[in-house]
Amino acid sequence: MSDPQHPHSVETSAETPAETSAQGSSQGASLDELGGRISKARHGAGLDKSAEELGELERGAGADLSAAWRISIEIVVALVVCTAIGWALDYWFGTKPWLMLLFLFLGGAAGINNAVRTALRMDAQAAEVMQRKAQTKASTAKKE
Repeated sequence: MSDPQHPHSVETSAETPAETSAQGSSQGASLDELGGRISKARHGAGLDKSAEELGELERGAGADLSAAWRISIEIVVALVVCTAIGWALDYWFGTKPWLMLLFLFLGGAAGINNAVRTALRMDAQAAEVMQRKAQTKASTAKKE
């Protein structure tokens, strides 16, 4: 029992080292058994991925998030830059707000055009990677 005056004191056990060792080995065996059961369940569910496959999935998710941010920023920048150009031209020519509105729509069109081109390029790259993986799997299957 711990001492109330010394709350950080360590309790001592009355077990012998042999008893402690026997408990540790039985716990280790049950943990190994549990690990085996978990492994079988993961394999049965198709969740047994290698470290390399998990790394690929994580890199893929990071790349997708990066691309999403890039596309979003490109659209916003196109809108802001074109609106600023339209505002400046309106200021010089005294045509407020018509050129700013025109350039706002041009900026939106340019931003969406960039987003579509980027998405098509990413799709082509993903299809190429999938094709290479399929070829690699087919060639390894032929060797076996």
